[in-house]
Amino acid sequence: MSNISKKDLRNSIIAGLGSVEDKVILDSINQLREEGKPEDVNILLDLMVSTTSNEIQTTIHQFLADLKSQEAEKFIVEAIRNDKYLAIRKNLVSVCWESSVNFSNSISTFVDLLIEADFETSFEAFTVIENLSEKISDEIKPIEQAKLKNAIAAASLEKKGMLHEAIHLIDQL
Repeated sequence: MSNISKKDLRNSIIAGLGSVEDKVILDSINQLREEGKPEDVNILLDLMVSTTSNEIQTTIHQFLADLKSQEAEKFIVEAIRNDKYLAIRKNLVSVCWESSVNFSNSISTFVDLLIEADFETSFEAFTVIENLSEKISDEIKPIEQAKLKNAIAAASLEKKGMLHEAIHLIDQL
């Protein structure tokens, strides 16, 4: 396939994501699985926030959870930090433990969410920390553990146990 036709295909897929017909949108999402680039994550996130279709939201969630490119970490973590995506933050955090992408370099984001977010999002952030398998640097460990320790006194009863456990989980990384 020539570069021009690849570009045309990509433009067609992106245009399909803006359709008013759910079937066209769903087909375009599925085409992105084959022809997409990591930066396409942002287009899907915008669609996930703006759509009222549960089927489209679920399809995008599955798409994100199936990502294998490590480059996707940057786009997903940036979205988690961006208040523009606050309505889907819990879903984005769950994508992080569902996917095979390594989020160890972003542990600080998940520690902050564990401390500051609502209980459901905190629980998802705890699950991400629990599922991290890559080592984190010895410089970062004490910083993140100190943040957790300092948050325990002010934490709700339902979060205290997760904060304590997260300290131990980070120690093992």
